[in-house]
Amino acid sequence: MQADWGRMPPSSGQPCKAERVSEMFGTKKIFSFQDYVAVDVRDVATAHRWYKEKMGLPYFSTDVEEADMVLGYSAEDANLYLVKCTGSNRPDSVPGHPPIIFAKKLATAHEYLSARGVNVGPIQQDSGGNHFFRFRDLDGNELEVCQE
Repeated sequence: MQADWGRMPPSSGQPCKAERVSEMFGTKKIFSFQDYVAVDVRDVATAHRWYKEKMGLPYFSTDVEEADMVLGYSAEDANLYLVKCTGSNRPDSVPGHPPIIFAKKLATAHEYLSARGVNVGPIQQDSGGNHFFRFRDLDGNELEVCQE
């Protein structure tokens, strides 16, 4: 008997959490990066799990010179760099100027993070008419999500 590699094994019939989220939001790729984003973290492994769970970034690599780990949706668009910091030293943090991540559907991105327990700020508009919201990661880093 030959195995049918194209078919998944039978399940309980209930969609898994990832399938429910995918159905709810219609796409797995909610966020995009127009440039590299560096985030200072205390524990790289813990931060990796947080960004994977909260932002849905499944790809990671430690084979990078610029940081301890890079995250993304795939190797081609891995642009979120995790940099291990010690103490209160945060070399990649500029107060008042959080790293910017983009989303085609800003309200969807806002709801996506909120549904995962991330404390997100309100959607705002700056003086140039750009819509955005901010949130903090588990290390307290502020990040901004802007309308693409």
